[in-house]
Amino acid sequence: MRSRLTMILAFLGIICSQVIVAQDMIRTHNLDSLLRTIKSPREKVDAILKFLKLPENQHLSDTVTIELAKRALQIAQQASYAAGKVNAMLKLGNCYFRTSDYKRAMEFAQKSKEMAEDLDLEKELADALSLIGKIFTDLDDYDRSSQYFFKGLKLYEKLDDKEGISHALGDIGMVFYDQQDYKKALEYYNNALSIAEKINNPSAIKRQYNNIAVVYGDLQKYDTAILFLRKALAINIKLGDKLRQGTNIMNIGYDQMNLGNFSGALSSFQQSLAIFRELNNHINMAICYINFGFCYRSINRTEESIEYFKLALAEGQKHGFFRTIESGSKMLNQIYAEKKDTLNAYKYVMLEKLAVDSLFASQKHKLLSKLELQYLYEKKEFARQLAQQTKNTVMLIVIFSLLSGLIILGLVFSRHRLKSRLVVFEKEKIESELDMKNRELTVNLISLIKKNEMLSDISSKLVQLDRHAKGVEAKEVITMISQELRNRTDDKMLNEFTLRFQEVHAGFYEKLLQAHPDLSQSDLKLCAFLRLNMSTKDISELNGQQLASIDQARYRLRKKLGLSNSDTNLVTFLSQV
Repeated sequence: MRSRLTMILAFLGIICSQVIVAQDMIRTHNLDSLLRTIKSPREKVDAILKFLKLPENQHLSDTVTIELAKRALQIAQQASYAAGKVNAMLKLGNCYFRTSDYKRAMEFAQKSKEMAEDLDLEKELADALSLIGKIFTDLDDYDRSSQYFFKGLKLYEKLDDKEGISHALGDIGMVFYDQQDYKKALEYYNNALSIAEKINNPSAIKRQYNNIAVVYGDLQKYDTAILFLRKALAINIKLGDKLRQGTNIMNIGYDQMNLGNFSGALSSFQQSLAIFRELNNHINMAICYINFGFCYRSINRTEESIEYFKLALAEGQKHGFFRTIESGSKMLNQIYAEKKDTLNAYKYVMLEKLAVDSLFASQKHKLLSKLELQYLYEKKEFARQLAQQTKNTVMLIVIFSLLSGLIILGLVFSRHRLKSRLVVFEKEKIESELDMKNRELTVNLISLIKKNEMLSDISSKLVQLDRHAKGVEAKEVITMISQELRNRTDDKMLNEFTLRFQEVHAGFYEKLLQAHPDLSQSDLKLCAFLRLNMSTKDISELNGQQLASIDQARYRLRKKLGLSNSDTNLVTFLSQV
């Protein structure tokens, strides 16, 4: 039975999906035909945006809507149509908000806000503030969201935009609702409803009906909630809004179930499920299955509840609805535990755990997104405010300069030029000194290398002389001189090199020791040579050490610097200190 039911539902889903795609194609084809008759780029932008605002086009797929909005934005940019550009960005921002892509939504919202401010487009500015407020509401940042909603409300009131005022009041009510302040939420929802009824705006009216119904549902006043849901349903039927019809009917069924009217609830769920299948809306189909499962479980029709919980679970697993997976698995675990079916109970408790883990990860990701968005928002706001302050300061300076006259302007200009020359002079002086010190350091280093080469050469010749020397005493003298030459280092020259190096690369040793206090004097000396990009051969000749010893010292140094398991080049690392 289950396999047949699943196959039928899948088949219906495919058919419905094809129908919706075909409808979208027909609508966009009609738009393309209209645009071909329009020559003015501005009129094309307006036509696309008007098309997207039509009630019958509110349920186009997000992909289609985004593509059309992008098209409008591109034409507006090419035609330098500022108002069209702002409205296209607002549409894109709302589309991305609906798909929970808060980063892109905020990006377009901020851009449209800034442009609207610059162009003094108050209606578009209010819409942008409203969008930013909605984004922060979804991210649970109620302080910021309420600030933006009230700013938007103030602008709508200034423009006497009744529809905008109604929406702003509803948004503010939602902030109170999310914080479980139901009294204030109802106050704002009712005020928004009153304005929507005065201007006879069906979309705004049914929006507030739904909001009020949700509050009464949370207050467990289910009869009152159903009353407002039926009012909203009647408007959605007139508007032909199938998705909202299905949602209203499903919510009515949920409230009926809470009232104990299970037959009415099952009937409502059946109606809403038929609508969601027609729309191929998987998330609401899954919620319907869950509601069916709860309803059948409440009237002890266990097998049917199992069937629907499994359908919800399958839908959730297919589309990644972790909340549905969690609810379905949890209920199936409870049912099988009551039936003493340990194997199935364990199976579903594991599925529930995986879903809970996924939900936790999703919430963590949302939190990270919130923090990232807040950081980016604050960064942009700071930059914008700084730019505005700079702009204002420049304007004041210009005005003051004009009023002060040409003499003061000349003095300021002369002072600025003098200061610039002094800065350039100081910079050149510092660069010249550093260049001189670098040359001295190089000469010092070459001198040391040459001297050590000479000492090494003399030592080698003494070794050869030792082989041909006669007499024990002569051999001992030669060996002693050779060893002394091999071990000898020119302390004066080396100390001078160290001083020169510290002058040119001030703070190098201090930074290294602060980060890696276990470095020895030999390690620091090797770091200095590598900082000067000296080869292993040069270092060997300078220190009189074997190449293998230098390589071993470099290996030990990498370990001390924490680079042993890294591909980071040692010289590159030290050049950045």
